[in-house]
Amino acid sequence: MTAQALPALPAVFRGCWDGRVNQLDWIRREPGAHKIGFWTPKTYRLCYKRVGDQPFTLTFTETGVAPSEKIINPHGSVVPIMTDGRAYAAMRSRLYFDEYKTRADRWSPTATFAVDETTNLDCRIGGDDMMVNADVYGTRDGEPWFRAHWRADFHRFEN
Repeated sequence: MTAQALPALPAVFRGCWDGRVNQLDWIRREPGAHKIGFWTPKTYRLCYKRVGDQPFTLTFTETGVAPSEKIINPHGSVVPIMTDGRAYAAMRSRLYFDEYKTRADRWSPTATFAVDETTNLDCRIGGDDMMVNADVYGTRDGEPWFRAHWRADFHRFEN
């Protein structure tokens, strides 16, 4: 088996993009999963730039969690999956963090649980905005937890 190269994004993606997801269109708990609490806003930062004489690449990709006393150890990344070669790209984000348990969960021997969110992003450029539709699959301590959907506009910024 050989590794497949990541697709080159169209020129309209060049530059840096910043987005924040404050709310969801919907969220559904997986059957038999733990209760779902409040959505913690997520942040995205993407830079599609040229380094030296190399081709344009996603030089900086970051997905994270808005500052919250409920969340610790956030880290994540974004990779391109496919593009139409014009103004559309599909990307996949992975975000990991530890979340403090509620009082109802305090009987557990640990104070936190591990969250892993995989998000499929459908991104379309329109002017200085990247319109993003996303589907999220979340696990809690490795077990299926929820599915969700959101929409957001990411904006260009200078970096």
